[in-house]
Amino acid sequence: MALTPVAKLALESTLTEPSAYTEVKRILEGTGYQALGDAAATIDATTTIAVCTADAGSSRVITMPAAVAGTTLRVIWQVEQATSDRVFTRAGSDDFVGAIFTSKAGNAAGDGDVVAVTDGTTAITVVDDVNPGSYIDFHCAVAGQWVVTGQLVIDAVASVPTITP
Repeated sequence: MALTPVAKLALESTLTEPSAYTEVKRILEGTGYQALGDAAATIDATTTIAVCTADAGSSRVITMPAAVAGTTLRVIWQVEQATSDRVFTRAGSDDFVGAIFTSKAGNAAGDGDVVAVTDGTTAITVVDDVNPGSYIDFHCAVAGQWVVTGQLVIDAVASVPTITP
């Protein structure tokens, strides 16, 4: 859906909330998606959804964009991560706080865990046992800090993410 330059200018002038303007701009410009393949990567500042499209052949470091208030990002697994870890690291002096829920695939008993991401965490390692459809959300309410929530479906209860303070 392309807008005429006049319509785009009218839309831009009616949006006064910077985060709303940024989100609409991302949609209009067709940005916001980033594939995370079998390589280290830095997530772009304009990315709102990053998709793990390959099982990493070895541990892969994923560097987050700067935590800017009003920014949201979802990382979702399209394929099983069965071979190696993905390590989400901060940009600059940012940090992480929140919780990641895990549940064991095919377990009606509801076995799983909650990983507390303590204030000041600098990296989150997602170990090599994540099933498709799993996700982690990163929200920034205060500049410099990502608030983390997520649901990872794993094959073994012991395969929960680890944090680096």
